[in-house]
Amino acid sequence: MMRWCLLVSVACGHAGDARVVAPTELDTGQRARDAEIAARAARFVDAFSNQAAVLAPDGQVAFVSTRDGVAQLYVGRVAEPDRPPRKLPLPAERVVAPHLLPDGRTLVFLSDVAGDQKFRVFRVGLDGSGVAALTPADELRRSTLQVARRAGTLVYTAHVLADQSTRVIVQAVDGAPREIYRDPSVGGIRDVTADGTRALYLRVRSDTEQTLFAIDLARGTLVRLFPPEGQVCAVGDASFTADGASVITGCEVRGRPPRLVKLDSATGAEQAHLDETAAPNASLEAIAVSPSGDLAIVALDAGDHSELRALDPRDLRALAAPRVPLGSIEVGPYDAGGKRLALTVRLPDAPHEIAALDVATGAIELLRREPRPGLGTPPRASIEKLTAFDGRTLPVNVYLPDGAVGRLPTLVLVHGGPSGSAKIAWSPAIGFWTAMGFAVLAPNIRGSTGFGIDYEEADDREHRIDAVRDVETVNRWARAQPWCDGDRLVIGGISYGGYMTLLALTRQPTLWRAGIDGSGMSNLVTMEQLEDQTIRAFDDTEFGVLGKDDALLVEWSPITQVDRIVAPVFVYQGVRDPVTPQHEADQIVAALRRRGVPVEYMLLANEGHGVTRRENIIAFFARSYRFLAEHMDLQRP
Repeated sequence: MMRWCLLVSVACGHAGDARVVAPTELDTGQRARDAEIAARAARFVDAFSNQAAVLAPDGQVAFVSTRDGVAQLYVGRVAEPDRPPRKLPLPAERVVAPHLLPDGRTLVFLSDVAGDQKFRVFRVGLDGSGVAALTPADELRRSTLQVARRAGTLVYTAHVLADQSTRVIVQAVDGAPREIYRDPSVGGIRDVTADGTRALYLRVRSDTEQTLFAIDLARGTLVRLFPPEGQVCAVGDASFTADGASVITGCEVRGRPPRLVKLDSATGAEQAHLDETAAPNASLEAIAVSPSGDLAIVALDAGDHSELRALDPRDLRALAAPRVPLGSIEVGPYDAGGKRLALTVRLPDAPHEIAALDVATGAIELLRREPRPGLGTPPRASIEKLTAFDGRTLPVNVYLPDGAVGRLPTLVLVHGGPSGSAKIAWSPAIGFWTAMGFAVLAPNIRGSTGFGIDYEEADDREHRIDAVRDVETVNRWARAQPWCDGDRLVIGGISYGGYMTLLALTRQPTLWRAGIDGSGMSNLVTMEQLEDQTIRAFDDTEFGVLGKDDALLVEWSPITQVDRIVAPVFVYQGVRDPVTPQHEADQIVAALRRRGVPVEYMLLANEGHGVTRRENIIAFFARSYRFLAEHMDLQRP
């Protein structure tokens, strides 16, 4: 009880204090060293990603690319994959969720400022004309944008930081936004009928408990579709059939393979179902029903990779599955004729790329063929299956520098989430760290998705210690490998990965040489007090409820045992972060400085959650590597 009272008094005092902890001032030598390393890092950051493609009727393809340093919209031609695309004339801010309007010539999309997640809706023509903001600059955080295929109606959700409720908003492209319904819980729009009269709304209680409703967009009334009253399951995605008469969705419950179900869209009555037996622990990621109504493509999250299924929407009969490579596959929209389905493909040896699935043949064709100079030879990638302390299988993606010999410094990168997963796929981080001589391990510790509900919930609340023990298992396994230098084992991650980094450094202080904490939580009490309330809805299930589970929140706050950290820590934070507010980084940095533990604090005013801008990613890589080199033996670039 004494520890709890002390922590709350310190934390609450900090949260209400206008002062913040100053970032680290670099000396001339450090800046020069960072510049050397940045030249190496730029090669991998400049290996841009292409994603989120939409296919226009005239043969054009619009997509999001990071080639100019931040995610922006570009337009190319499907028949000319080697020709450089045109950049649309938009503000230099992040773009997400592009959709093509029924005219086939106009895009709508979401964009925020410096990662603040206050997304607004914008419009632009494929030719770059008519750029316009369709919503005002305000405090609303808009998301889950959907467009009616024939009517062109926009349907999306919005929320504000201080409130868990979700607003459902309908808007014509040339009209004003109209809030038609406000749900008391967190939720999002999954689909809208072609005529724009109804939408599918998914109410979310936790990562493993959701409820699907059909919402009348004229009246703002809801009908519960799935699961039936009294039942609980993880729903995942949902889609109307082409005629709007039925809905296809999925159900995941503990101890049973995921089930796809077809429902009457007016009543929720089941019309057909199909159990997924080939990947019995997978999670439903996406359902895409063709405009012609004769094909449904289902994307499954199988933990460390993605799988696709093809079904007949009329009876959920399985069709020949598309041939997909090992990696991550994200499903986009069909073209207007339903002949091709847009995809984003992530493979172990190349950056994100846009592709199209030919629905007649099942073949996948890349839509862009552009060189990424300077990448060199990709790392050797494999998936290892470890045995956790309790006998569970613990999957780990392993990336080794090609041709490396001897014992290597090793970086364990914990993914964000916690309900997420590390796919076996290339990233600028993996490319950079392996090029700098590191072995990189990306574990899917308990709590990760795609390995079954039981595994996903196995780290909740008082079981957080078991996830920490998984990290220890990865550490000890790595030490036994001939390529690992056990004296140079580093742990790092962004968001939840940063939180797990701090936990590992407090619980396993002698096992880690250093840590890299990016946007990680340090104090679950202040997080629960000040974070985005829609995130708090998830954290209540994941970590505990403030005012009820206070002892648990204190126990699993890294700040509680910060005096056990002895390894040097690099801390990164975005000032505009609405997910993990700056006070979380401030607290851990201040505590480490008071104790004399080596810590470097990188604070960026033009970033939110994570690192998204080219120059900032390069600086983050360079500074974190240089910091490690100051505290352990590493090669010069």
